[in-house]
Amino acid sequence: MNIVYVSDQYWPSVSGVPVSMDSFKDNFTQRGHKISLIVPDYPEAVVWDKEHNSKNIFRFRSRSIFFNKENRLVYKSEKKKIYERLDLIRPDIIHIHTEFALAKLVIKYAKKNNIPLVLTAHTNWEELINEYIKFIPHRVARFYCRSILRRIFNKVDVVIVPTTLMESRLNQYYIQSPIQVIPTGINVSHFSRNDEEMELTHNLILESLSERIKDHKTLLYVGRLGKEKNIKFLIDAFSQLVKSNSDIKLIIVGDGPAKSELENYTKQLSLDGRVIFTGYVQRNMLADFYSMAHIFIFASKVESQGLVILESMTCGTPVVAIGEMGTRALMASGDGGFMVDDDLDLFIEKVELLLNDTQIHKIKSAEALKESKNWGSDIMTSKVLTLYEDLLTEKRILHEIRH
Repeated sequence: MNIVYVSDQYWPSVSGVPVSMDSFKDNFTQRGHKISLIVPDYPEAVVWDKEHNSKNIFRFRSRSIFFNKENRLVYKSEKKKIYERLDLIRPDIIHIHTEFALAKLVIKYAKKNNIPLVLTAHTNWEELINEYIKFIPHRVARFYCRSILRRIFNKVDVVIVPTTLMESRLNQYYIQSPIQVIPTGINVSHFSRNDEEMELTHNLILESLSERIKDHKTLLYVGRLGKEKNIKFLIDAFSQLVKSNSDIKLIIVGDGPAKSELENYTKQLSLDGRVIFTGYVQRNMLADFYSMAHIFIFASKVESQGLVILESMTCGTPVVAIGEMGTRALMASGDGGFMVDDDLDLFIEKVELLLNDTQIHKIKSAEALKESKNWGSDIMTSKVLTLYEDLLTEKRILHEIRH
């Protein structure tokens, strides 16, 4: 099958969107399908593509967005080049991973050429929009967001969402297109290590950190450093935890627009020696960070899924997280950690329990490993493949009826 992925966001821009796309792309490629990507160009893209030996990635001229310099939108003038590339690819399916500029362009192409259209709603824009456009009142921004998304979603054949909670949210938009819940799966082999391999890789990758975390239990956060991730909540919790747990440190892995602010905040709380900011870490190194951590902590309330929670569980590291949106869906079973309300004291209580009760930590670690197996990427890829095949069958039948 010839599949085209389309997104206004891809590497080297860091977020869950390219992570999800790559997870499915790798699995489809292993099954003999061809995936081509239509994505924006970035100033660093040439270097990134070369370092990662990227294939079938087609980038088009783009501009940064005035309210969010990290992300970019492809110029409308690239339409002809995009259409020419699609003509050469001759896709069976077009799978859109964006709701913006590129989505509009390829929807027109797909409709004209009778190509099935799938769209994955990765982002809870309704909750995030005011993080980017602060000068618009929340109610106005929310209405504007719903209006734009409704128009896009109603133009595709199927909308995929990662959780039932996200499905409930989109049902409030009165979308006519069918919605299917298919989470992004985790490739367990990317995060599994036997003890010997883990020790060797751990020593190589974390050498610069080894002395700083020696004889300490580590709390870990992995992800984008943006205000919407609620990382200050984690730092506040840590500032209370160190008062009764002198042997702990917090490692914050990732980069983003809030990094400088967060670093200054830790200094204000006199935690700069205890909180370690690593900056961006290559994905193939993340397993080592998850594996050496005692507890993974997460406080975002706007996640559509929260893949880092699954990644942590795959490494057997228990999680303490605020249970809202995608996090609530991932941790609904209660296995692998603790899901709590947006309450600092309760969050601290559960972290302390895992820090100080060896037996509870052992139980939750075992649960995490077991729970992560329910979210394997092979299972999710099969579901998407079935969806593609059903759409292609429907398109052929409709075409035969009309002709």
